[in-house]
Amino acid sequence: MKRGFFVFLIPLMVLVSLCINQPSTKLASPTISISDVVSFLTEAKENLNKCNTTLKSPLSPQSDPAYLNITILNETILKVNGELYEYIVLGVQSVNFSGETSFKGYRITWSTPKNLTTTGGQRIDFKIYRESSLIGSLVYWYIPFQLDSYCVTIHTKSLKLPDEEITFVFMHTGEKDLWMVMAKNKY
Repeated sequence: MKRGFFVFLIPLMVLVSLCINQPSTKLASPTISISDVVSFLTEAKENLNKCNTTLKSPLSPQSDPAYLNITILNETILKVNGELYEYIVLGVQSVNFSGETSFKGYRITWSTPKNLTTTGGQRIDFKIYRESSLIGSLVYWYIPFQLDSYCVTIHTKSLKLPDEEITFVFMHTGEKDLWMVMAKNKY
């Protein structure tokens, strides 16, 4: 009886061990504190004032200083140019080149294809889903030497979705990044 029990127990332990050690296929939502975001924005403003050089922002639909003067009101609302926006932070300080989060009923995923640029840059593909349907996407090129040539860089990209418009904001200063998604607060 004892020998049969051990014969059964050993394969069960191996199976459980394999299941526990398997990497998760679900990407985790980032957990980010407001103080990290405020700290980043403060440092970006200080850097821009100190170096007194140009601010790179080829895609910005608003004036660049507006993004540096973002006022964080709480975990979900911020103010830009007197307008209230709902927002979610995708990454701050050292950002991850892959992840997944929920925002206003959308699921946003981002990932890096295996191929890199010859200069060490990353192509990051963002996809926006409503339920299981893909409703929007964009590509962001993260190219370190271009980012580091300026004190502060801000890239934005707005996407019109069926219900509203969302704006991706990518900021870089020094060796730190802030990625967020914003949508006008309708209330």
